[in-house]
Amino acid sequence: MSASSALPLGRVTLVGAGPGDPELLTLKAVKAIQSASVILVDDLVGDGVLAHARPDARITYVGKRGGCKSTPQATIEQL
Repeated sequence: MSASSALPLGRVTLVGAGPGDPELLTLKAVKAIQSASVILVDDLVGDGVLAHARPDARITYVGKRGGCKSTPQATIEQL
């Protein structure tokens, strides 16, 4: 791949939401959520956690629940 056609570099940060209470997020987790341009969200993440996201962040729900329609793992990895 030539330098002119290379994709821009990005960074991936995995943030655990713990038991789901936004008050229990670490400061590092809040900073990561606040700076993210794209957020992939599991079904267990509540609105209180996402309240820290930038207004222009692209939020994509990719959660999995037993017996329900789920996002295929390959799709999540591609995102």
